[in-house]
Amino acid sequence: MAHEIEIFDNGSAGFAAAGKPGWHRLGYTAPGPMTAEELLTNAQLAGWNVRKVPVGAVPDPVTGQVVTADEDFLVVRTNPVTGEPERLGMVGKDYKVVQNEEVTDFLQTLVDESGAIFDTGGSLNGGRRVFITMRMPEPLMVGGFDQIDLYLAAFSRHDGWGAFSTVATPVRVVCANTERAALRNHAAKFTVRHTGNIAGRIAEAREALKLTWRHGEAFAAEAEKLLATPMDLKEFRQFTAVLHPLPSDAKDLTRKNHELAMRELEWLFAAAPTQEPIRNTRWAAYNAVTERLDHKSPVIGSRDVKVVRAERALLDDHANTKIKNRAFQLLTA
Repeated sequence: MAHEIEIFDNGSAGFAAAGKPGWHRLGYTAPGPMTAEELLTNAQLAGWNVRKVPVGAVPDPVTGQVVTADEDFLVVRTNPVTGEPERLGMVGKDYKVVQNEEVTDFLQTLVDESGAIFDTGGSLNGGRRVFITMRMPEPLMVGGFDQIDLYLAAFSRHDGWGAFSTVATPVRVVCANTERAALRNHAAKFTVRHTGNIAGRIAEAREALKLTWRHGEAFAAEAEKLLATPMDLKEFRQFTAVLHPLPSDAKDLTRKNHELAMRELEWLFAAAPTQEPIRNTRWAAYNAVTERLDHKSPVIGSRDVKVVRAERALLDDHANTKIKNRAFQLLTA
């Protein structure tokens, strides 16, 4: 899985994380929470001085005559390692640059005194895209012990191809693929075109993003219902048969693999120590499915098993994620 994290000429990476590293193990990992300034510095996002440079007069390759491009501008940054100017894209006269420092200021003002902390930040595609996330202070609790973290993630572009977006998501953004997963799997979203002013849109953003908490509360309520609903082994087998149907014309190897998967799911549901606090409930059934997909499902080939399983868990368009969504739908129906 390509992470798309920017790698500079000196071999360093444009990424920083608080507490635990990204799956790609690139960049800087802080031992604890970072301030906005620390995140920007550690992720090498500080001091880019992104600016518009007019294209001016250019020769027509057909006639050789000079054409004046008054409405065309290059987006240029100062490379944080070499100090050299670099082209990031081309934009029109109405395009407004959003500095990386403005992104952290926006997020900090947005959360106000909530206690949210900066969690990750990074540069993608040679600086054309950046992301910065904050972890909200109180994770959702299911049954008093299962914690589901929510993140506030901001995505900005310096190439003229997209808007400034802020989403509330359960996906921790550490690379390009988790960026895409977060943008697809969000509870609420606020977007500003680069012709607008992000600093003056705080009230509007708060109004849009407060849907996050309603979404989170709704998910927690559904999970609590699953936790409160008993499920015996017979019902669990019926559930897994619907979730993983076996075709009538399945080959012997397919049948054997299906049987092994069903046995593993039954063990996770009925005997695994990880399910002990939630045993014989629909929430245990859902967790048996997710635990098998994230930690037990086989990995074929020579790639690192942990990396492959991290990819499966992080990408919301992966087949495993679709199975998890289907399982949740079946159990909450």
